[in-house]
Amino acid sequence: MKVSCLVSGGKDSIYALWCAFHQYEVVSIINFESDKLESLLFHIPNSKFVSLIAEMFSLPLISVKMKSDDLKEEIEQLTGAIRKSGTEAIITGGIRSEFQRYHFNRAALMANVKCFNPLWRLSPELIIQDLINNHFEIILVSVSSMGLDQSFLGKKITHQLTRKIRGISYGSDLAIIGEGGEYESFVLDAPFFPSRIVIQESQIHWNEFREEGSLEITSATLESKGKMRASM
Repeated sequence: MKVSCLVSGGKDSIYALWCAFHQYEVVSIINFESDKLESLLFHIPNSKFVSLIAEMFSLPLISVKMKSDDLKEEIEQLTGAIRKSGTEAIITGGIRSEFQRYHFNRAALMANVKCFNPLWRLSPELIIQDLINNHFEIILVSVSSMGLDQSFLGKKITHQLTRKIRGISYGSDLAIIGEGGEYESFVLDAPFFPSRIVIQESQIHWNEFREEGSLEITSATLESKGKMRASM
């Protein structure tokens, strides 16, 4: 079956992409990006660098520039992107959000394709352990939860870091995986990546009043597991 994967660059969508490569013929990648807008459906931070992921796999990228954070318009844009992909099904990285699952399935239905969620209802603890044990190189690119301060931005997800987050969140599994919005992530390398993403320049934005912030990647390059391959 030919599938198109919704990829944000975050750990869940990259894990779902890995699953898709094992089961289907991945024919394209869909991503949403915006410089200013936030979204209830899509992971936005640093999503423009998904172009590097599409490049390393030589896959077509259907990149949607968000025009509005209105849910109806987001669904319409997603439906249009799915139709443009010419795929038989879409793959998402949803784990627990019924809201996202419902609307992704709705967009797929409107585009007359199937929607698969390979991580759906899997244990957050098992997912995060699998990512770490398989040497996914994942960094935190935004934090918005009490106890997760500016020092967490740019940190790699490790067993030690997850223990720290577990302690801050009183043992919540959903906080460990970031499903409650505690943090957002970006994947720099994975066992199935032919190249790794190297950050060249970045900057931190921190809101002292709201105690939340983000790490913005401003420049990154592809390095082919040993030598430089492309730049952006």
